[in-house]
Amino acid sequence: MNPVTLRRIAIVGAILTVLVAIDGLYMVLVNYKPDDTSNNGFLSFHPSDGQTVLIAAGLLLVVTVIAFILSNRAKAESPVKQEVEPEAKA
Repeated sequence: MNPVTLRRIAIVGAILTVLVAIDGLYMVLVNYKPDDTSNNGFLSFHPSDGQTVLIAAGLLLVVTVIAFILSNRAKAESPVKQEVEPEAKA
């Protein structure tokens, strides 16, 4: 994939990660419907809405870090175009 495209994906992912994490922290801190959960298959683990959003922010952070790493790796592997000036005839 193009390193510029990967860099843009990483930047957008970083912005979204911050926004989702802020929303999750707000939900946890103000106790936004903490008991409004049902059995989700995790037996005794019933995350609140805020905890679920924070988990999503963590997964988005992982994707963002991977995109940054891949963009830097692709940039390092791509050949650098060098500007060659024509020789001046004397």
